[in-house]
Amino acid sequence: MIESLTRRNFITGISASALAAIYPPAFLERFQNGANDAPLDLVKPKALRPGSSIGIIAPASNVYELEDINMGKETIESLGYRVVLGSNIKKQYGYLAGSDAERAADVNEMFARNDIDGIICLRGGWGCMRILPLLDYDLIRKNPKVLMGYSDITSLLLAVYKHAGVVTFHGPVVLSTFSDYTMGYMNRAIVSNTAIGEIKNPALRKGEKVEKENRILKLGKGTGTGPLVGGNLSLVVSSLGTPFEVDLRGKILFLEEVGEEPYRVDRMLTHLWLTGKLQELAGLVIGKLTDCKPSEYKPGYSQTLSVEEILRTRIEPLGIPALYGMMIGHIKDKVTMPLGINATIDADAGTLTINENAVR
Repeated sequence: MIESLTRRNFITGISASALAAIYPPAFLERFQNGANDAPLDLVKPKALRPGSSIGIIAPASNVYELEDINMGKETIESLGYRVVLGSNIKKQYGYLAGSDAERAADVNEMFARNDIDGIICLRGGWGCMRILPLLDYDLIRKNPKVLMGYSDITSLLLAVYKHAGVVTFHGPVVLSTFSDYTMGYMNRAIVSNTAIGEIKNPALRKGEKVEKENRILKLGKGTGTGPLVGGNLSLVVSSLGTPFEVDLRGKILFLEEVGEEPYRVDRMLTHLWLTGKLQELAGLVIGKLTDCKPSEYKPGYSQTLSVEEILRTRIEPLGIPALYGMMIGHIKDKVTMPLGINATIDADAGTLTINENAVR
């Protein structure tokens, strides 16, 4: 098994001047002093309640039409929350929602403000990785709050979980569809202080005898228990070799993806396999790989492996409990997954159970 990149290996492999050009002084000092070499004790944020104040930020891309921000604000208000918009949420810098400094400032501000109870990201897109060195992780740890989103928000969730030791939530963004299914699992994660319990896919549609759309594919055998980590496949892979790479040993990794051709899914899973990280897992849960099929216009290859073939050939030989088809990802009905919270996968039964509460 290939040895994981350690903080010391990273530092000795890059010159001080090169590091200074990448990281601001506060983060560089923290990094060089070995902060978070050992996992931090996990901190659970306070549960949200009716009337709680939700900060909405755009740490990645912005919306095309600014009216979407007003629509999102009204959506969160309709769920019974008060809403505060980030100071820079209407900014735009190319495909980003403002400069890196502006987007990072909104994250830090929302954690610092005493009148904000939780934070939900407006949308994903791209850009969260760019702001990670600019975040105040000590401030975030001292002011733990629900932080939720998915897709590109994966990078932000993993960084806050690792460097602040705070439970974060891979769940809906502000512009998501808040269906009954989505709301049910979201509330179990960020409102209830009881164990979240077993994650179940939606019931069969009326008139159907066999599940067709949301089947669970068993890719391994046995059971495994460990903390949940994960998110979007491409963002998890992109974190490898950086200070924001999360230790996967003994974890249950969950992954989802959208719009990647099968060979790209194969490439990313193979990357994880070659690092030895898949072999270290307590279990693997793959959600939805939405629209991960050959492009209709100029596909990468005229012949292709199916997603199922890729998963079976890459994952089954690992000998770990693994499932495919959970309601995680770029879909209307989605489960909220709390990072750092203990869960059990039973690949023989095809179940995932979250064993504890994620908020206090």
